[in-house]
Amino acid sequence: MSKKECFINEVKELLAKTQTEFSPDALDYWNGLNATGDKEKPAFTPNGIIVLKYMQDNKETYNNLFKAKDIGEGLGISSRTASGALRKLVSDGYAEKLGEAPVVYSLTDKGTTANPNET
Repeated sequence: MSKKECFINEVKELLAKTQTEFSPDALDYWNGLNATGDKEKPAFTPNGIIVLKYMQDNKETYNNLFKAKDIGEGLGISSRTASGALRKLVSDGYAEKLGEAPVVYSLTDKGTTANPNET
């Protein structure tokens, strides 16, 4: 559970216990905050989709060892943009970081079988 979700749940509990009412402006803000807390985040960012697809399509060519620079050059994006997408793919379990100098990434089993077009 994220900190935001934890906060929303605690405020809901406090409101239920105290039966406190918000002012109209505060209620509008609360409803907006609460609604965004319930939305499901997309599985992939737009850059994550193209980077993951590139890695899947070129897994054999690169022996499943990718540098952000190579991905950026292959896609016509900056290596910084590729790095950002790769960090998110790593945190979500679609790729793993294998080296430090140079940083090398590899698809995980989850990343190999994922369909980035389904979000």
